[in-house]
Amino acid sequence: MLHILLIEDELIIAKDLKMTLEKQKFSKVDVSKNEEEAITFFTSNTYDIIITDINLNSKKDGIEIISHFNTIKKIPVVYLTAYSDDDIIKRAEATSPFAYILKPFNESQLKATINLALLNFKKRDQASKGLIDNSDKIALLTKREKQVLVTLSNGNSSKEIAEVLNISNQTVEKHKQNIREKLNLRTVAEMINFTMTSRLYKLK
Repeated sequence: MLHILLIEDELIIAKDLKMTLEKQKFSKVDVSKNEEEAITFFTSNTYDIIITDINLNSKKDGIEIISHFNTIKKIPVVYLTAYSDDDIIKRAEATSPFAYILKPFNESQLKATINLALLNFKKRDQASKGLIDNSDKIALLTKREKQVLVTLSNGNSSKEIAEVLNISNQTVEKHKQNIREKLNLRTVAEMINFTMTSRLYKLK
């Protein structure tokens, strides 16, 4: 069962959302109506996702509250809003939300958005961990081996790599062999995939 923190100052909407989200044991929902209550809940519990109204009758609006939470721990966020104002959306984007829901909304839309936000957060988290792992592996490579990988990822053959880097074809093959052994890669496709997913091509 999901554990959701809902930040909503309109009592009727908050009750309706809580009832909808707890239906059929989809989730357990804690409701806060302002910044102080939200902080107390957030620091005392572990949540799978936060749903917050952007416009709150509080010292800080939903965007400012999430900005603060992001300095503590990042979890997926879905914003509720009755407006599609460009300035509001731009401010909200700075907090890296995973979805917006415009009021009014229905139950199926709400749950689908939550599930999508959770899925996208998981994918981003896995990708981030993958980059960290690859960073450790990149440290094993020499500067020349990195150059060979980057040139290889551009679709160049060993002969072309040799010409670009002004080294012999035999030296290129030796570097490629060293790369395979250090990174436990077997094929050219795996080497190219490593280069792209680790963003090695952006490193100087």
